[in-house]
Amino acid sequence: MSVPGAAKGSPVRVATAAAAGLAMAALVVGLGPQLIAASGLIGADGVYGETVFTLAIFVPLLVMAIVGGRLTGIATLNLGKRPGVTLAQGAAIGLGGLLLAVGYAAIAGTLVRGAGAPLSVASLVIGAVVVLVQVSAEEAYFRGWLQPLVATAWGMRIAVPVVAIGFALLHVAGGLRGPIELLNLFVGGLVFGILAARGAGLAGAIGAHLAWNGAEQLGFGLDPNPGIGGYGALVDYDLVGKALWGGSDAGLNASVAMTIGLLSLLVPLVLLSRRRPTQS
Repeated sequence: MSVPGAAKGSPVRVATAAAAGLAMAALVVGLGPQLIAASGLIGADGVYGETVFTLAIFVPLLVMAIVGGRLTGIATLNLGKRPGVTLAQGAAIGLGGLLLAVGYAAIAGTLVRGAGAPLSVASLVIGAVVVLVQVSAEEAYFRGWLQPLVATAWGMRIAVPVVAIGFALLHVAGGLRGPIELLNLFVGGLVFGILAARGAGLAGAIGAHLAWNGAEQLGFGLDPNPGIGGYGALVDYDLVGKALWGGSDAGLNASVAMTIGLLSLLVPLVLLSRRRPTQS
């Protein structure tokens, strides 16, 4: 499970580069919001505010991933084999996991209809583009650059979980503290990492990540919770009641419903990877 065509990397150099990359990402995610707020670029919530804030964080992250890949000999934006097919497969996987998580929240009694908001097709389209930029930047950084980089020294079996840990820890820099949220981010990182490894590129991971985040935010209106984001949503649901099943400000991200949904994706992917090696 090494990276095809990649030269064997020096463990010390790879570890140093990966640690530096994670530290730089943590600085962007940790200090970026404060700098944006101090700049006065965002004067209000809504489409403009969310768009400026998100792009100001994730466009630099994407650029850093590309530059980091160039410096370390990694093709960061490699979409892999049959990218169109892999993207669609990843999207189906991500959407399926989200629907299962939402279903468990409904069974637990925490899923309720929200107050709703006027629907704007233009806002939804802008929101979809912004979500695409966000997930593409995260996947390029972690599964496009850091995961193949770590794999050059230790192989993909080590790279996938190590980078998934880094993916979860990055969100600590952004203020996340809940143990279930961290667990979900780690498991999600494993899912995206295996998809990237199996497809020899980013397409599957981007598809799954985009489908999950896009449907959660713009489809069901579950993020933020409670309420609805500046871009609106096709339908508005909230999670109320037991925090363990999403009834907190963190919503689905801090719920065991999401854990179950992600594990339902991870377990089959791991079993398939053992039968047919992911990126060899």
